[in-house]
Amino acid sequence: MAKVILFKNNKGGVGKSLLCFWTAHILSTLSKTSDDKKNKVLILTSDSQNNIMQMAGAKSGYGDGLQGYIDGKGSDLIRLRKGLFYVPLTNTGIKRTFETRFLDVIEVFKNQYDYILIDGSPVLKLDNIFLEVSDKVVIPTYLDNVTTKGMVNLIEEVGVDKVALIVPNRVGRSKMEQEHLSKLKESLESVGAVITDPIYQTIKIMHLTRKSKTIMETKSKQYNEIKQIFAKIVKGVM
Repeated sequence: MAKVILFKNNKGGVGKSLLCFWTAHILSTLSKTSDDKKNKVLILTSDSQNNIMQMAGAKSGYGDGLQGYIDGKGSDLIRLRKGLFYVPLTNTGIKRTFETRFLDVIEVFKNQYDYILIDGSPVLKLDNIFLEVSDKVVIPTYLDNVTTKGMVNLIEEVGVDKVALIVPNRVGRSKMEQEHLSKLKESLESVGAVITDPIYQTIKIMHLTRKSKTIMETKSKQYNEIKQIFAKIVKGVM
């Protein structure tokens, strides 16, 4: 039975798609049994732009996406990497019967995969459904007051026990951001929330995304610090 992990922040542009995709790829390379059988991983999304497909270098063009499964027709299942699959979203219009049927569909998926990761975007009705079915939530965040406030509201909404990790992402090295990070760590740890080391804004990540590569697809030692953070993310969601 798959574990369902939602990557969510009510503010857009904090790097949810990249964190979701890279984490999913790492999970798909890990052995789940003593005979070295790897995890089978599925990514769902509430992002109708389907940015993960571009990040993965997948060919564009698909049919009904998730709605096809909801309508009972079956639909697109896009292979992003070995053992890693993706169901696109074609629209964010939520039909009255969507929630009930989605709950049935997710149960089918949970019996077919080891992990289901959801790339959440601020589409209120759809994300609320994804939040309901998720076992854990990963919250990427900027280090600014507006994003932090939204993150705190989200933690209060879902409950700290459901939050696997908070991941400061695209972080600058200014004194102001470092002070913000220090205060954020202190306040989060006081309520039992786990925060990772920051993923700093760096051209190194851009180099990988331009080549449609993930952190698993480089052997360069200059990425070791980033790999360590993703190792913590993976450990936190397993």
